[in-house]
Amino acid sequence: MTKPTVEDLRSAFKEAYADLISFVSTPNFQALLDDMDALPVSGKVAFVKEVLLDKGELHRRGIDVPEDILIQRSAFGDRRPTLFCVKKYLPDEYHVYWENANLTFDATPAYDVSRDPEVCWRPPIRPDVQSEVIALGKDLESVAEENLVPAEYMGRTAGHF
Repeated sequence: MTKPTVEDLRSAFKEAYADLISFVSTPNFQALLDDMDALPVSGKVAFVKEVLLDKGELHRRGIDVPEDILIQRSAFGDRRPTLFCVKKYLPDEYHVYWENANLTFDATPAYDVSRDPEVCWRPPIRPDVQSEVIALGKDLESVAEENLVPAEYMGRTAGHF
């Protein structure tokens, strides 16, 4: 198998992002986002669980998620208040470089997170725990270590995030 070029990878990302943007730009998905945005933060967390993660509820709202697109809760080491992401995996041959393209949707548009590599590349909070902390309006920096995603689960060794 030929090693993919930078242009090959760029093309795969462009295609993945075009598909994601096309999906989230549909009138039905935009209406769903409008419904969620009208809620307080705690309501947004519940909305993700009760609507976005429920294929039956999405279908009821006229949203059929393509088989190659995932909607899931997500969290990042920098502690931005992410509610969910819409993800598409790149073809397998690119996974040695990068696995997926995703669009993230945060609880609030205004937040301040450090871009310091020591902070950004730490283990993320478990997405289920992060959702609860966001719903309670608590500081994501205060989450105890036992509520972080173990490095081994992320396919990395401890200390190498």
